[in-house]
Amino acid sequence: MVTSLVLLVKATLLVVFLATASAYILNEESSTRPLPSNCVEAVRFAGSEAKSGIYQIRLPLKGWEDRPFYVYCLLDGNGGDPRLVVQRRQNEHINFNRNWNDYKVGFGNLNTNFFIGLDKLHALTQVQLNELQIELHDFNDTVKYAHYDSFAVGGENEKYALNILGKYSGSAGDSLIGIHDGQKFSTYDQDNDNSTLNCAEDYKAGWWYNDCYDSNLNGEYLNNNNKSNGKGVIWNKWHGNNYSLKYAHMAIRPRDSADICVQRCGDSK
Repeated sequence: MVTSLVLLVKATLLVVFLATASAYILNEESSTRPLPSNCVEAVRFAGSEAKSGIYQIRLPLKGWEDRPFYVYCLLDGNGGDPRLVVQRRQNEHINFNRNWNDYKVGFGNLNTNFFIGLDKLHALTQVQLNELQIELHDFNDTVKYAHYDSFAVGGENEKYALNILGKYSGSAGDSLIGIHDGQKFSTYDQDNDNSTLNCAEDYKAGWWYNDCYDSNLNGEYLNNNNKSNGKGVIWNKWHGNNYSLKYAHMAIRPRDSADICVQRCGDSK
C-alpha cells in the first residue's frame, strides 16, 4: 500500500515537472523569436490571423536593437503589402500644437490620433528606402491620395529634415515637393523655417515649414469649420488653404517590400 502510494506521488511529480519544463521551453521559444522590423514582416508573421492593428517591431539598427516599440500596421485593400502609419488625424481629441520634445518622442493613441515621433520616423527611414502614401478625406467623405515613391527623414542633428521625397503620383495633387522637401522640422519652440514668421506658432502645429506651407497635416482640427484661415488640417492642392480636412494619415512601407522577408520570415509567409 505504502509502495503504491510512493509510486503514485513520484509519477505525479514527474508529470508536473514535464509539464512545467514544456511550458518553459515554449515560453523561451516564443520570447526569443525575432520581432519583425516593419509591418510587412509583422503581417507575414501573423499569417492568416493578420489584420490592421497594433504590432510590436524591433529595428535592426544600432541603438535600436533593445528598443522595440509598437506601431499601427494598415492592410492594403488592393492586396499589396501593408503600410506602417506614422501620423493620423481623425478628430479634435488630441492637440497637435506641441513642443519639440513631444514631436521628437511621439504622442497620441495609435488607434486614433497620433504622431509616431521624429526619432522613430528617422530610424524607420534609415533601415531601408521607404515610400510614402498620404490618405485624405474631406467632409463630403471624398477620399484622395498622394503617393511619393521614396521618403526619408534626417536625424535630430539635421533637425529631422525631409531629406528624401521621391516622385509624386495620385489624386490629391502634390503639396509637398518644391515647398517642403529638404525643409527642417519646426515647432513653436524650435523655429527652423525660412520665414520671418514663426510658422509653427502661427499655424499651431509641428511641420516641415518653409515660408510657410503648401500642406499642414498636423494643423488644428476644426471639425467641419471649413473657413480655416489657413490654420486647419491643410492640403492646398486639393481644397486650398482655407479648408480643413476631416481625416488624414501618413503611412510608409519599404520600397522593395516584396523581397525583404527572404531571410527573416521563413515558413510564416
